[in-house]
Amino acid sequence: MSARETALQRFRNPDPWHAPAAYWFWHRLPDPDTIRAQVRQMHDAGIRSFQVQARLSYPIEGYLDDDYLAACRVAIETAAGLGMIVGIYDDYNWQTGHAAGRAVAGHDELRERHLFWVRIPTGESGGTLSGIRSATENLGPTAMNWHYEGGLVAWADWRVEYALVIRKARGTVVERPDLVDRVDGGADGCRVRLVEPVPDDAETIVFVSARCATSRLVNPVDPVAVDRFVEAGYQPFAEAVGDFFGGTVAYMFFDQPHAVYYDWAERTGDLRSAMPFHEGLAVSIRERWGERTPQVLASVLDGDDPERLSLRAQFYEHFSGYAMRTFLGRLRAWSHAHGLRQSGHEVLGHVGGWTLDTAFADWDLRVNFGLDHFGVDGYRDLTAVDAQDALVQLSPVFGDSVARHHGRSGTMVEQYFLTPPEGGTPWSGHWGLSLQELRTTAINHHLQGMRQMIFHGFYQTHGHGDDHESLRNPRFDFPPGINFEPWFADHHPRFALESARLSEFLEPVSPQSDVAVLYPLRTIWTAGQLGEQASALGMWARALTESRVSFHLVDERDLEAAVVEDDAVCFEDRRYRALVLPAVTTLRSAASLRRLRRLAEAGVRVLASGATPAVYQEGPQTAAEDWAALARAVEVFDAVPEEAVLRGLVAPRGQNEPTLHVPAGSAVRWRGGPDGTDGFRFACFAETEGTAELLLPDGPWQLEEWVAADGTVRALDAAEGTVVLRLERNELRLLRVRRGAEPASGRAAATEGREAATGHRTPEWSEPEELESGWVLEIPEDAHEEAGTRRDIAVTCGWEQQGLPTFAGTADYVRRIQLDAPVLLELTLPAVAGAVLVFANGLRVGERAWSPYRVTIPADALQPGGNELRVQVAPPAANRYYAGTGLRAEPEPCGLLAPPLLRHASVPDILRGGSGC
Repeated sequence: MSARETALQRFRNPDPWHAPAAYWFWHRLPDPDTIRAQVRQMHDAGIRSFQVQARLSYPIEGYLDDDYLAACRVAIETAAGLGMIVGIYDDYNWQTGHAAGRAVAGHDELRERHLFWVRIPTGESGGTLSGIRSATENLGPTAMNWHYEGGLVAWADWRVEYALVIRKARGTVVERPDLVDRVDGGADGCRVRLVEPVPDDAETIVFVSARCATSRLVNPVDPVAVDRFVEAGYQPFAEAVGDFFGGTVAYMFFDQPHAVYYDWAERTGDLRSAMPFHEGLAVSIRERWGERTPQVLASVLDGDDPERLSLRAQFYEHFSGYAMRTFLGRLRAWSHAHGLRQSGHEVLGHVGGWTLDTAFADWDLRVNFGLDHFGVDGYRDLTAVDAQDALVQLSPVFGDSVARHHGRSGTMVEQYFLTPPEGGTPWSGHWGLSLQELRTTAINHHLQGMRQMIFHGFYQTHGHGDDHESLRNPRFDFPPGINFEPWFADHHPRFALESARLSEFLEPVSPQSDVAVLYPLRTIWTAGQLGEQASALGMWARALTESRVSFHLVDERDLEAAVVEDDAVCFEDRRYRALVLPAVTTLRSAASLRRLRRLAEAGVRVLASGATPAVYQEGPQTAAEDWAALARAVEVFDAVPEEAVLRGLVAPRGQNEPTLHVPAGSAVRWRGGPDGTDGFRFACFAETEGTAELLLPDGPWQLEEWVAADGTVRALDAAEGTVVLRLERNELRLLRVRRGAEPASGRAAATEGREAATGHRTPEWSEPEELESGWVLEIPEDAHEEAGTRRDIAVTCGWEQQGLPTFAGTADYVRRIQLDAPVLLELTLPAVAGAVLVFANGLRVGERAWSPYRVTIPADALQPGGNELRVQVAPPAANRYYAGTGLRAEPEPCGLLAPPLLRHASVPDILRGGSGC
């Protein structure tokens, strides 16, 4: 089979790695029949991969028992028979590292241990640490009972780790363990007592650690504890379903592996959370810094001069490397030893937005692998990120960027919905999700680097209505449960196949990305995740995206291996004309600035905004002076420059390779580039009407359009120069371009089953008739409410305003129309809340789940005289599941929201035999 035939085959029949996947939420132990039915339901809906996830409503004591593992085996056996892929989600609920408490049961010494500190000022003989607060409290009592035995936090085994005396006038730090008399520790804190008062002009910082005696999580920086977690949480899967490993079971998936974040009343300093701690980490710190250990620890908390910030960056590099090796390294080693790939994602502060501090702002994420996302990806075989809400955001491009850093491309994106609409409450989720929202979100993610969406989640049950407790009641555990959306069964399969084909189409593409944005890792280490760089990077990323300028994030480690070719900086197969420094204040060493100088002198545009380099992690602190010497070769801005400047960063490719140009103000988003053979591929999408220009060098060029909706490929006329592409609302277009005036196999072969031209004239349509009156709403017999009823209905507003505020099931709008003779008709639904199936005289003639809601009704589906027109609407489920909860201010729209429009074709020779849509 030729490369072209292989590509076409993959496009038409995407594999499970590109089709949508799902977290399969288990709220209770399912019986075998339920398991088989739900796996088949996923498969039939185009979901070809899943991970079983036991949620908080699942009895915690039953996780990984014999019945649970037997049920998992039935699920995997069923998936194997359907050619699906399964990943193993590696813990209960989320937050890898506890195995529902099994890892620490009988091993109290392995529970998470944290490092706290107590400041004791001049003249005092002791200090108090109190009011310790777990971040889990924000999730409510259900989550507290998940993380803590008895739902309460209790501390034990208090001990002194370091005692520092800081002479303020001299600027010296010495270690004085003999200064501490004792630590009086309790379940909720401790008091440190000194043998003598703190000397004049000094303060004492005593670092104490304690074990959380009730936590179900292991200590993530204790290698013995991590090994125990693997034994308790991973090995049972090997024993139960190991014969499927490396086949149907393809990978392990970790989710937000971290200890809990703790704050306390007396905390001060730059670090805003307690730090996971273990004697092995302490030994490694001593080995790394020796006598300088006191200065390093003091610098972690205080100081803004370059010397102290340098030590702070050194510490976080050491801590994050140790934590990754200890935790992620052990997970990966087990997975590889068992023939599995490793995937998963850490906590992402940018989830749901663009800035690095969009989420989890109350946590200091530096104590979670140091926010070194490039480093974390080195422990994965399959990159994964999470994304929140129906928004264009940073996560997919970040995931793709870290994958490319490691010689891969593309990322899984775990997609969930959290932020409620106006009038909602946190954690109430989005039962009002429409398939148009989901499709738009998926396409935008694909254009940013997503290979596969993992929907969060496919529900085992839709929960119950007698309580509104978040997380515990499945109904309000990150809704929606996609399979309980009324539009799921009939309409999700088309979306899923389109998403998979788009992913396959983009798989071989090396994107034409002209801009590299430096991920300011060391600046985060020195300034914290809430520093200026957090917003600066987000503003650059958002502005570049909105200006239709493709970019990747790069790591400072990339710069070490970069070369310059033809005014571009090259990282292996990636080429960029410009490098952006978003408020970067800290770099590894003077060598980094020397590399920037070489780039600028070679013609690469180096741009910076906001604060500029002033600290080196290693070496003499000459960063400010070195930057001043370089500044004339760098374009420095107070903030992100205007769109014209950003667009000027794009390489003029018209003379050497095709590219896509989006005029200013156009709504089109795109991704494209060479596809590794002799062609170029471009995917473009518009949420509203938009125009793009395909710029072709001297040609001619052969153009093909690959249609994701139905898998067909058709040849277009050979072209050169500029090809204008006009996209209507929600249109996705895929083009492959290669040199040559004729398709290699001839026009018919390239068409592959879809005619390049129909041979018919375009219909001349009549003026549209507004069908405002005469509609009846029919509710099916199996509806959850108003079952089997029939009522007159207006089509100027939704049925939620017409006496059905809590009905959110499938219903039919029915109307009779009169025709003198069968004619080709076009039905347009200007405004719909839901997905629709259209029937004429009982014959299904079209379906639409996103605008434009336009269906062509063939003449042979009609008859002279009376005809029944039926529009079946499947809305989102919001009004059913939020009814009576107070979680929404008012019902959400359902059904037809504006009168349908009908027009007929008037060209006689095409009226009678039209093939429909």
